[in-house]
Amino acid sequence: MTDATTGPFPSRWGPDDEMGALNLVTPESTLAALAMIKQAKTYDLSHVLEGEMPVPGFHGQFFANTQFTLENGEDWHHKYLGVMKNGYSAQNLRINMSDQSGTHIDNLNHIGQRQADGDYYLYNNIRNKDVIDTFGTRRLGMENVPAFIARGILIDVAGHLGHDIMPAGYAIQPHEIDAAREAQGGTEVRQGDVVLVHTGWGKHWEDPETLLSGEPGLGKACAEWANEHDIMMWGLDQFAIDPIPFETEGECLPMHIEMLSKSGIRLIENVYLEEIVREKVYEFCVIGAPMRFKGGTGSPIRLLAMI
Repeated sequence: MTDATTGPFPSRWGPDDEMGALNLVTPESTLAALAMIKQAKTYDLSHVLEGEMPVPGFHGQFFANTQFTLENGEDWHHKYLGVMKNGYSAQNLRINMSDQSGTHIDNLNHIGQRQADGDYYLYNNIRNKDVIDTFGTRRLGMENVPAFIARGILIDVAGHLGHDIMPAGYAIQPHEIDAAREAQGGTEVRQGDVVLVHTGWGKHWEDPETLLSGEPGLGKACAEWANEHDIMMWGLDQFAIDPIPFETEGECLPMHIEMLSKSGIRLIENVYLEEIVREKVYEFCVIGAPMRFKGGTGSPIRLLAMI
């Protein structure tokens, strides 16, 4: 196996690291984020998971249906638990989905890059063929990703540039992020922040065909900006973080490679931002709770902003 210190994607936190930038969460940073809550007002930044929501074809459509109703569930209970003399019954929903569904977080095993030896490598120089199996990967799985509490900031790039919805293919540059921060009062970026960028593309959520036809996104130069500011995560109101069509022809989703594979900075996609944009909530405590899928490459996430 490749030496974790000499391969293409070493972790600054050592050869055994699987947390990436989540290492920036500390008891001190968590308490500082919680101290930001003064009004106990909560904004839900997650979309509802439902059958008609947009999901790229590569991941496969979300599907859910009623498995048992109260009426036919009674038969199951009678058979396996005995006759329900008190009228008890239960019903449930059966769900089939990709771990990349809805408002979701991309994990560090989601993206790899092929190297000169022909093999694909993940974060921290993990060779994919050494860890992939029937149920995801044996390292870097979602079971290792904790819920997190951190400082979050909103950067309204669309508003600063005068767009209701930025056009597909628009590659946001670092100077535009900084200009938008200054325009909204000089929002400070701090180590370990969750940085949410508003493009307006999420307004297409109820029109899956348009939403999945392309998108604005972060230009490749934003990777250096993220590393310089030592952020923990990006979140955008569209499905892939990178612009589509691509910023450079033939370079597929370079921000995914730069952030997930090289820097350990996770990505949150399809974030619902309209409410905090409308109310100009630029700094907040952000709370995220992904599901712990063993071997998972991502997870739907309940993302909350609190002030």
